[in-house]
Amino acid sequence: MGLIDLHCHLLPGLDDGSPSMETSLKLAQEAVADGVSHCLLTPHHLNGHYVNHKQDVIRATVAFQEALEEAQIPLTVFPGQEVRVSDRVLPALEADDLLYVDEEGRYLLLEMPSGGVPTFARQLVFELLQHGVTPVIVHPERNAAILDDPSILE
Repeated sequence: MGLIDLHCHLLPGLDDGSPSMETSLKLAQEAVADGVSHCLLTPHHLNGHYVNHKQDVIRATVAFQEALEEAQIPLTVFPGQEVRVSDRVLPALEADDLLYVDEEGRYLLLEMPSGGVPTFARQLVFELLQHGVTPVIVHPERNAAILDDPSILE
């Protein structure tokens, strides 16, 4: 087994990642050349620009895996999401519309806005933890408040 990419925007046309299947396959080939054997495909979800429902991501991932196999690119892909902190996260969790890093649903890729940490974020994290879900903050380096005071994540 090679490297595993846990945060990847390879699904064509679903968000601000790859715009086409051709581009996605080219990027996948480059990832394999760099030693990647598995990718968690994580289109943006609930971020104000993109809503990528669980079943849509699963279908797109299956189609992409088929395209990889047809192109003989030895990359195994799994469905995931990069979920934006919002008041829509818990309803999505309760509606079973979220995808996780792991199959057991214990780790969720959670994206903060770049300008700061919303006041409700601490409560959201608490409630996710109560549901047995550990948020994994993606791109903390892009968040001004976290850069100013990393202890805000504690």
